[in-house]
Amino acid sequence: MQPSSTIMKPLINSIAGLLAASLATTAAATPTKIYIAGSNGDRVITNTAIAHVLGAGNFIFAGTSSDYTKANFGVFTGGSINGTPVTIKVSYIGAAGGIAALAGSLPVNFVPDGVSGGSVPDPTVTGNANDPEVPTFAFSTNFQATTPFSGTYQGHYYSTLDDFQVGIIPLKWVASKGYPGTNLSTQQAQLLWSVGYSPLSVFTGNPANSTVYVYATGRNTDSGQRYEALAEPGLGVNAYVKQYKPTITGQAAGVGGYIVGGTVTSQALWPIETFSGVSSQYLGNSGATTGSNLAPYLTAVLSSAAYKVASASATAGYYISYLTIGDANTIAIPNGAVELTYNGVQYSEQNVDNGQYTFWVYEHVLTTSNYTSGTSPGANLANALINQITNTDAAVGGILLSNAVVSRTGEGTLVTP
Repeated sequence: MQPSSTIMKPLINSIAGLLAASLATTAAATPTKIYIAGSNGDRVITNTAIAHVLGAGNFIFAGTSSDYTKANFGVFTGGSINGTPVTIKVSYIGAAGGIAALAGSLPVNFVPDGVSGGSVPDPTVTGNANDPEVPTFAFSTNFQATTPFSGTYQGHYYSTLDDFQVGIIPLKWVASKGYPGTNLSTQQAQLLWSVGYSPLSVFTGNPANSTVYVYATGRNTDSGQRYEALAEPGLGVNAYVKQYKPTITGQAAGVGGYIVGGTVTSQALWPIETFSGVSSQYLGNSGATTGSNLAPYLTAVLSSAAYKVASASATAGYYISYLTIGDANTIAIPNGAVELTYNGVQYSEQNVDNGQYTFWVYEHVLTTSNYTSGTSPGANLANALINQITNTDAAVGGILLSNAVVSRTGEGTLVTP
């Protein structure tokens, strides 16, 4: 009779082999998590490109909207990159915020694991579940040099990032519902964002409009759109501005299913807030966290309590702000907001391509140094998205680089052939 130890060894080895194989299979099937943070203005293009890279039917999306082109926060599960299963989380906190997080190794709140559907709470709101992680790479509508997040800033070090320009993101100046004007000039923009309001007569040239007031509203200090909106008319990216925050009642689902309309029952200069560790410092100098949050303001009607903030004798009031063409064309304008020309030039792709319309920024993919030369799933995804957007998907919410015969070296700089 064999000793029990002799009998047990093959059995133990067999069990160990099966367990090892099981663990290896489990490990191989565990998706690699990839975290992308950045500009809300890149949301439609980036999420569309992710879907194309993963392939239709190969993933499930859950987020703050079930439609990934509308979701500021969400997660793609079930797909793979070069045969490696991946889970891709996106958090569109702002162009400058994405740069700060990546360059400064600062965590961003992403949606937690295990979410489903299209009613996921915003993970950046205090008290909501979240998954705080440093981004794997970032998308931005800014050059890093435009932001303060380069080198040592306020005692924190921000590394220099590699920058890949992949498309052009046009912006529009948009006024609120019922606005009787048609154009915004450089001078008018400087006045409006410096003071916070101005009589409509300054914009229309009609003295009868002197008791109607136009108010500035806009984005917070994490926003790339804000940097361009301040740089383009010559205020400068670091200008302190006065933007108004509305309180709106009576909103309802409108065109596209967006919650819009309603009445501005009151407004005040935006409170002092801190984003990416940077305080807005002054009343009025902050703003909406995303373009999709800002756009509905321009579909509301100001009540007398709101428009009389500037003058007790005011008889009406409107907002003017700035949006990407995506948020302007899908949320604001279809629901009553008014598109404005800029210095007399109407937005069109042709006018951007040829240098006549200059209110635009580049879309950037930003990575840590030499990241895209690696072979990790994240590096492979970054390279795939750079190619997908540059060659195809920039056109979904912007303009292909290959279509433009002009360029610029930074936000608001000279547009040259």
